[in-house]
Amino acid sequence: MKKIVSIAAALTLMGSMAAAAGAEATTPATTTTTPAVEVNKPAVDTVEGTVETVTGATYGTDDNKIFDEPVVKAGDEVLVPTMLLNLLERTWFYDAPNGKTIGALSSQVIDTTGEVVDGFDGGQWVQVYTWKGKAWIHVAIK
Repeated sequence: MKKIVSIAAALTLMGSMAAAAGAEATTPATTTTTPAVEVNKPAVDTVEGTVETVTGATYGTDDNKIFDEPVVKAGDEVLVPTMLLNLLERTWFYDAPNGKTIGALSSQVIDTTGEVVDGFDGGQWVQVYTWKGKAWIHVAIK
């Protein structure tokens, strides 16, 4: 009996929602005309002070500095990118070539500093960036 009452209540609720959705109130379209109003406001706000242009970048004067100096200066570009090292398994890293173990890295792609030292076993020691600073990883050459 309770199930029948629940189903009847659900059907009644759905029917009333459908009726409300179908009986959308329509209002006649009205048009209103707004009179044109002229506002005397400059298109751009003005800022006091002078601005200097140095090599294509804009810097403010001492009173109104945007930047202290250029963010990227000539000569800061990367001429030779450092190699990326793809670690395929857990790899130990050291404080120096043939040095003390600091920790281990899981499999990932890491950036190197560009420093490489040949190992005595035919492999190489590559300096990499870790969360503990710069460290060395032994890479076996096959």
